[in-house]
Amino acid sequence: MSIPILSICIPAYNRPQWFSRALFSILSTPETQQSQVEIVISDDSTIDKCGHITHELLSDWQGPWQYQANSPSLGMAKNWNRCVQMATGEYVLILHDDDYLETGAIATILETIQANPQRSAFLFGVNVVTANGHVRKKQEFSKMQYLDRESALQQLLLNSSFVRFPGIILKHNVFQQVGYFDETVGGIADIHLWIRIFNAHGLLCIPFTTANYTVHADALTMNMFNESVLKNLISLFDWIKAEHWLDVDTIEFCKTNYFHQFILAGTVRYLRKREFKNARNVFSLFKFIKIDSRSAYMKWKFIRNILALLL
Repeated sequence: MSIPILSICIPAYNRPQWFSRALFSILSTPETQQSQVEIVISDDSTIDKCGHITHELLSDWQGPWQYQANSPSLGMAKNWNRCVQMATGEYVLILHDDDYLETGAIATILETIQANPQRSAFLFGVNVVTANGHVRKKQEFSKMQYLDRESALQQLLLNSSFVRFPGIILKHNVFQQVGYFDETVGGIADIHLWIRIFNAHGLLCIPFTTANYTVHADALTMNMFNESVLKNLISLFDWIKAEHWLDVDTIEFCKTNYFHQFILAGTVRYLRKREFKNARNVFSLFKFIKIDSRSAYMKWKFIRNILALLL
């Protein structure tokens, strides 16, 4: 059997209803393309439902697929790594079980990566959707653009939501070159890897929306807004400064805007849930970082001032 072009890796965990939606979004791939696509599932669930769903839904899938149940559970970053290590495709897409692809996405992805074999990292547009599938925000590019290593790092470090998992496609061999997700850094394992990849390969931004990123109360990212994660993020900027990957002024400018967006986004998420104590706790994270707020974008200054009055 020929090597698949794309491996879609799903790290599953106790969300069978959303997991079904993720799988169904792949199954819409035309049969003529299914042989080019591998489905890889590393299941960290403590229940059997995702395994049953996998074998039922993939019984007619014409391409390769793998399923592995982890006992005991591996944990977040280790499960991501297990998925990637199981994959045999030339390129990898990590599709979390609560996210899903757009109709026709796989055809667009295959066409794009085959037309740009010299690129190792691709970022497509995503819709940010609610638990009910309502589009809250369209995060997309207006044109195809290659960002060199410095430009890619700047965009990543200016915008805390620049990369949404279902939008990024990576050549499989980049993991051998720069390493896998660091299992020792907790919730920032993703941005830690993006930094290493972008610094080595840059990034090709694609003006097509291929996936939907779900924001909901049970998302793992809701646990990101705390002092421990904040300290780890600060260490990332110190690491980049020590490596001289960007000049100091650029790093400080990025740092100011990154942490404004990060803290304000977390505060607003809890306000939407009417969890005012948690919102105040997240907003208070500003006191733990040293940043020059004067260099923050005007929109962050405005939102911060409004939230300071509300909280």
